[in-house]
Amino acid sequence: MLNFKGFSPDGLDLLIENRLMNSKDFYEEHKKEIIAKAVKPFHELCIDMTDDMLKIDPLFVTNPTRMVSRVRRDTRYTKDKTLYRANLWLYFRRPKKSFDAVPFYYMEVTPEYWSYGCFGGFGKGEMQIAREMILNEDANFLNAYKSVENCNVFSLDGEMYKREHFPNAKDDYKPWLNRKYLGLAFYEYNDYTPLWDGSFVKPMLENFNKIAPFYNFLITIKERAKG
Repeated sequence: MLNFKGFSPDGLDLLIENRLMNSKDFYEEHKKEIIAKAVKPFHELCIDMTDDMLKIDPLFVTNPTRMVSRVRRDTRYTKDKTLYRANLWLYFRRPKKSFDAVPFYYMEVTPEYWSYGCFGGFGKGEMQIAREMILNEDANFLNAYKSVENCNVFSLDGEMYKREHFPNAKDDYKPWLNRKYLGLAFYEYNDYTPLWDGSFVKPMLENFNKIAPFYNFLITIKERAKG
């Protein structure tokens, strides 16, 4: 029996209002409703996704309280001191230490768009390893590359360098080589209907499985960077 029945438009509206009010009193007054309509559906989605995601990586954390973002923002290290966020997301990733960065799958809902995908290559030395694997056409990279080519719902993502670093590389590989980290992302800006009725879940899980070689490539570069 499925736990997740779809996200609630009211839940997203509550998050938007809570952010605009930017008030601890307002949040406390509406906390139960925010949790029920905005946070709880994410927890239910995590539970329903778990069996499929563990087939991709048995080491994924599967406790929803550790997988879903908080409504309250951490404002210690940012100039934006807004107390609350209007977006929420979930991660499927391996356990991590403080300030560690591990490859992850994600799904996010915002007032402007909803999105899902996979990112990695953030850690020290990881992109150097990735570029070596790409230039040497390592089998792990080729499998990742083919999986991306065969799943065109995703776009290659990740911040680009302003200057091209590998002008002599194959043109097809340049979008991979000239990024500060690597990601695949699907974005939908207009149609929120699949969120409200939950119909996005099945194709999302199918697409996540299709790009498992990309995720495995990210895991490989992290492990090789560790030495």
